Amino acid sequence: MKRKFLLALTLVFVMAGLACAMSVEDIAKISVKADGSDFKYWNEDAPSLKALKAYVEDVTNPESPNFIPVEDRICVSDMDGTFYGELAPTYSEWYLFFHRVFDDETYTPNPTLKAYAEECLAAAKANKITSDMDAGEDMAQAYAFEGMTLEEFDAYIDNFMKNTPLDGLSNCSFAEAYYLPMVEVISYLKANGFNFYVVTGTDRQLVRVALRAIPTIQPDHVIGTDSINIAQRQGFAGSQYFQFEEPDIMMRGAYQATNNKMMKVSNICREIGKRPVIALGNSGSDASMLNYAVFNPQYKSMAMGVNCDDGERDWGGPEKAKGFRALCEKFGWVAISMRDDWKTIYGDGVEKTEQKFRQ
Repeated sequence: MKRKFLLALTLVFVMAGLACAMSVEDIAKISVKADGSDFKYWNEDAPSLKALKAYVEDVTNPESPNFIPVEDRICVSDMDGTFYGELAPTYSEWYLFFHRVFDDETYTPNPTLKAYAEECLAAAKANKITSDMDAGEDMAQAYAFEGMTLEEFDAYIDNFMKNTPLDGLSNCSFAEAYYLPMVEVISYLKANGFNFYVVTGTDRQLVRVALRAIPTIQPDHVIGTDSINIAQRQGFAGSQYFQFEEPDIMMRGAYQATNNKMMKVSNICREIGKRPVIALGNSGSDASMLNYAVFNPQYKSMAMGVNCDDGERDWGGPEKAKGFRALCEKFGWVAISMRDDWKTIYGDGVEKTEQKFRQ
């Protein structure tokens, strides 16, 4: 009797495990061979995957006229909506902002910040986020975390992502919300000698913490929206008037700049210093970056766009994806269909559920 009970209990845990998203530890283990023979999460006949493999095989072949030396194999990629979820039902960074303002008992926002957060929440619920509001949220969030040491912020983000479930998707936390097929693409490109950079509009330090799920991407390969980092004793003193000494510690300062649209290209020039040959994105905000790669005059290049056309397994759909697919066709970017090209998005145990959105 005891044995039967233990077997039943084991089955419960096994079934529970099958119903969950892939863990951060298992995401970190995803690996694809250089020959691309072991992709698991893509449909074999996916045109976009075929196009990627054909391109990589060509430019990494020393006998090909399109061969690209390893030192020039630069790939740049957006994050949210490209290899990480952004439609559950809005950006993870916005959820973090709402958590900080409305739920964090250790933090008291001033009336102006709270009123703006309420305005952002209403816009997010109505799916009416404007470009101005998107940039304004960057500034507001930077202000909400200003004065926190870098180590404190890392721990805060790590705790939030691990312990906050996605809204509108079951059995998945923010820490686990990676598009498994695109994690495979990252592994495949790195196996073929591509130097992979994340170029995102999300807070740079936040992304560095989140990317613990993909440890092959080092912190110095993240370009994002920035706050100024200053020493805790520094106050308003300019860098030319302050000297770091023991036991000084660094903390988050004021908002500096949003990394979006054409600014992505500017920052690629400044921080990488080489023109990419592959670019990955998912929206018009990535258009300049994708074109900067695809119109590379020195090497055969490629841009790929992830279309959020899957309304069954995620919160996209044909209408939402229509505009971006038109951009892909206009500029010659290879369109990736989440609906048609991927066997799964977050893992088979993750399903759409009712969106609560802080109700």
